[in-house]
Amino acid sequence: MEGQKKVIKNYLYNVSYQILAILVPLITTPYVSRVLGATGVGDYAYTSSIVSYFGFAAVLGTAPYGQREIAFVQGDAEHRSRVFWEVFWLRSSTVLLIGCVYCVFLAFARSYRLLYLIQICTVISWFLDISWFFQGMEEFKITVLRNCAVKLVSVALIFLLVHSDRDVWIYTWILCGSALAGNLTMWPFLKERLVRVSRKDLRPFRHWKSSLEMFLPLVSTQIYLILDQTMLGSIVNTTQVGYYTQTQKILRLESTMLSSLSTVLLPRMAVVLSQDNLKLARQYYEKAVRFGVMLNLPMTVGTMLTAGYIIPLFFGEGYAPCIRLLGIFSILLITQGIGQIAGTMLVAMRRQKEYTASIVIGSVINLLCNGILIPRHGALGATVSSVISEICIEWMQFYAIRREFSWKEIGNAFSAYLFPAAVMGLAVAAARHFLPVSVQSLFLLVILAVLVYGVCLILRKDPMLIGIAGKRKDIE
Repeated sequence: MEGQKKVIKNYLYNVSYQILAILVPLITTPYVSRVLGATGVGDYAYTSSIVSYFGFAAVLGTAPYGQREIAFVQGDAEHRSRVFWEVFWLRSSTVLLIGCVYCVFLAFARSYRLLYLIQICTVISWFLDISWFFQGMEEFKITVLRNCAVKLVSVALIFLLVHSDRDVWIYTWILCGSALAGNLTMWPFLKERLVRVSRKDLRPFRHWKSSLEMFLPLVSTQIYLILDQTMLGSIVNTTQVGYYTQTQKILRLESTMLSSLSTVLLPRMAVVLSQDNLKLARQYYEKAVRFGVMLNLPMTVGTMLTAGYIIPLFFGEGYAPCIRLLGIFSILLITQGIGQIAGTMLVAMRRQKEYTASIVIGSVINLLCNGILIPRHGALGATVSSVISEICIEWMQFYAIRREFSWKEIGNAFSAYLFPAAVMGLAVAAARHFLPVSVQSLFLLVILAVLVYGVCLILRKDPMLIGIAGKRKDIE
């Protein structure tokens, strides 16, 4: 019971921060998209995608690996202190090496050199990032409260300092600097959670192989956004990158609820499985799948139906192609949402080979589809490629855990929420005929969708909804 309360508490903390982390660019997006334009936004997205490749190599798989290993020893102060410093020094050595490589890259960079130079802040932030430690300790409150303040400051700076399409470099400074400041604020909280350990006892490179096993899936997972941006910018132009990344911002906001659940579920599942408690692990799995379908199925339907309202209201004129992109991307809300749960289970069970294989195969599929579709269809081709590859990955991951975690739960979840989502979709589709594109109309459509879907769940006495309400009362 205590473990379940901890998961729910951490989930609420984490989802609060994740929503803010996505809301920050969404709050600024209507302003930035008009001031910088699709090309300016695309310039930043394209350069940051290039820098991200250095980041993948710099941090290896130390973040998810460190989170998992800290979770295993979170109750032993000496052991967790040793693990922390070993993982940190391993990460530091790779960041230093890749940082030198990045400096060589800067010396030869011709285009976007100023933006690349500013993003040295991002390289430093990789060194300072210790959020994985607090996630492994299941202490999400610390990361949430400190980073929220930094995010809010970045919003203020964007409105104060970014005024024209010539201010892309200032926009880059603000985003990179906020990431650096957010990571820096974590360090004062370490002192009371670590004890002194002898440097002679530290063996950081014993974690090399395991973190490297995390590296491939970590890199491959990012290919859906990062490689797509790079290929779009190289094959077509940065305007297409702007369309693609702006649409991704909407998608990431809506998928935050499930990704936050996966983040807090990993350390809890690691603890449960280390105790060989498969029965309790299955209970977590069943609830996570049902919760995922309950949230993401109506989000998928609602996003498809309201894309024509969302895009012009958020981004203004010049972003009409994003409407179709968002409609297609919304498929990922349901497929990727429950797929993250399968991936979390594989990582928690230390079945890294199967997890890695699914990601790598999906990445190859994505790369091949991009090569075929992007030259002809630009951002639309990249979007379709992402959906195809993501579905393939999720199928492989659920197939890998079929013996421990039944597919039956997925079918049960869909059968429980398909009818309420369909009723909601019909109501929204009907209302669209009477509502012009405006903020008020979008607000009314969202309220209508929530009310119709919520009433359907209440009338059916949905056990997940009742359970969440009951547990929140217990926590409060």
